[in-house]
Amino acid sequence: MADCFYHTGRPAVARCKQCGRPLCGECRIVGAGGIFCSQKCLDSFSVFAQRAEEIEAKRTKPSGVKAFVKLIIFLAVLFILYLVIKKFL
Repeated sequence: MADCFYHTGRPAVARCKQCGRPLCGECRIVGAGGIFCSQKCLDSFSVFAQRAEEIEAKRTKPSGVKAFVKLIIFLAVLFILYLVIKKFL
């Protein structure tokens, strides 16, 4: 690995998760999301992670239109089954 971004000549032990700068053990900031070079990078990553979670929650949450379409399809299948059973009885 390269030298520390802040201390020339010191070997880096990690890279900032946000910007990728190489860091020595003294310079690294350990946060909930990983290792960072500064509070600015830690904050930027936290905002990014929060927004990604919000987008994922919206993406996986069934919308009203999708739920309505699924209900219509389900009711159509039930109606067809009713007609088939009624024909044989």
